[in-house]
Amino acid sequence: LALQKLGVDPSVALDAINGSSGRSLQTEQRLPQEVLTRRFGYGFKLPLMAKDCRIAADVLKEMLSAQLLPRSAQLVQDFAKEHGPDADYTYVVKSIEKAAGKEISAAKGNEK
Repeated sequence: LALQKLGVDPSVALDAINGSSGRSLQTEQRLPQEVLTRRFGYGFKLPLMAKDCRIAADVLKEMLSAQLLPRSAQLVQDFAKEHGPDADYTYVVKSIEKAAGKEISAAKGNEK
C-alpha cells in the first residue's frame, strides 16, 4: 500500500522484490494469486493464523521477555564486529553455529 500510494504499481513492486533476496512464498505466490486478483481464497483460515500468532507471541513473552527485535538487532551488530566489514550477511549463521556448538550442513547427497 505504501508503494502504491507513491505511484508504484504493485505488480512492478512484486517483480522487483522477487528479483532480489526479498522474495518469499508470499511475494511469489500469495500476493499475486490471492491479493492482486482479489480472490483471497488460499485456504488457511484467519482464526488459525490468529491462534498461531497468539501462541508465538506468548512464547516470545515467556522466553525472551518481548525483547526479540532489540536483541536480534544487537546480535547482528555483535556478529558484524566479530566477522569484520567484508563478511557476507550469511556469516550470521557462523556465529549462531559457534554459540550452539554445532554446524548446519546439508544431508549427504543434498549439497548444492
